[in-house]
Amino acid sequence: MTDETKHIILQLGRKFLLLAAVLLVLDLVYRFTLYPKDRDQNCTLITYSRIPVEEDDDIIYLGESSNHSCSPDDQDQRAISEMIDDMMPGHKVGKLSKDACHAGVYYDMLRNIPRKSPVKTVIVTVNMRSFSSEWIYSDLEKPLQKEQIFMKKAPALYKRMLLAFKAYAHWSEDERQILVRQGFEDQTLKLPYYFPYHNAAEWDKAIGQQDHLYNGQKVSMDTIVLTCHYIKDFAYQLDDNNPRIKDLDKIVELCKRRGWKLVFHILADNMDQIKTLAGPDLEFLMKKNAQYIANRYQPQGVTIVNNQYMVRDHDFFEREFPTEHYNQHGRNIVAEAIVEAIQ
Repeated sequence: MTDETKHIILQLGRKFLLLAAVLLVLDLVYRFTLYPKDRDQNCTLITYSRIPVEEDDDIIYLGESSNHSCSPDDQDQRAISEMIDDMMPGHKVGKLSKDACHAGVYYDMLRNIPRKSPVKTVIVTVNMRSFSSEWIYSDLEKPLQKEQIFMKKAPALYKRMLLAFKAYAHWSEDERQILVRQGFEDQTLKLPYYFPYHNAAEWDKAIGQQDHLYNGQKVSMDTIVLTCHYIKDFAYQLDDNNPRIKDLDKIVELCKRRGWKLVFHILADNMDQIKTLAGPDLEFLMKKNAQYIANRYQPQGVTIVNNQYMVRDHDFFEREFPTEHYNQHGRNIVAEAIVEAIQ
C-alpha cells in the first residue's frame, strides 16, 4: 500500500469519525429536546408498555377490540381481561388492549416493558383473521406502523428520520387493494380432496357471482356479501412465511429471554355462521390453521387455549361483518377457558 493510499484512508477515517460524532451529538440533543414531544404525539403504544410496572401486574393480557367490545344489551360490561382478573384472586391482571392490534404490535409492546416489571405470565390474543392479507394490508395498519417506529430499539434521530421518510405502510387505497388481491391469489389452497378453487380470489369471485350458498340454498345479496367476507378473512393456509407467524416466533423467543410464561389464546370465531354460509371447506381450513398454531408452539412450551368453537352464534352481537365481538356470556366463556388453562 502506497503512502498516498494510506493518507486517503486516514482522511476518510477521520471524516467518518467526525460524522459519527456529529450524529451522536445531534441524537442526544434531539432525544432530550423534541423527541419526547414527537413520541407522545405519534405513539400511544409506548404508554401501554409502562402499565405492568405502574399497576403492579403479574399477568398481562394483550388483545384488540375483542377484549373490550360489549353488546348494547350487556348488563356486565367487563372486558375479558377484567373477567380473568376477577376469576384469579391473588393475581393482578393488566390489559394492553388497542383496536386492530396483532402479533407484530404485541411484540413491540412486550419488548418495551421495563425489566423491573413484576410480569410472570403473558396472554397473547391470536385472532385468526389477522393472518389474512385482508388484515395484513388493512388501512388500519398505517397508523399502527407509524406508532411502531417509536417502539424500535434504535437511536431517537434514526426513528425521526424513518418517520420523515414515511418508512411505514403508507400505500394509497388503490395500492392497498392490489396488495390485498395479490395476497389472495398467492395463497394456493391445498385440500386433501377435490376443491374447485385454487385460491381465495377464485373462491370469493365464484360466490360473489351467485345467488345461493354452497348447498344450493338461495339467499339475499347481503348474505352473499357476508359469505365472501368470511372467505376473504379465513381462506388461507398457514406456513412459516406468514408475517404474523414470524411475529409470534419473536414473541416466543422474547418470553423465553424474559422468563415469562406464555399463553397463546386462539379467539373464538362464529363457527356456527361460517359452517352455515361457507360450508365444510372453509371450516376445514380454519381448523387446520388453528392446529398449525398448536403444533408449532406447544412443543416450545407455550400454553395454547383454543377457543375457536367455544362461543355460539347467539353470543356474537355484530351480524353484518365478521368480528370477534361477544356479548357478556361469550366473553365469560372465553375468560373461563383461559383461567382454566393457566391455573
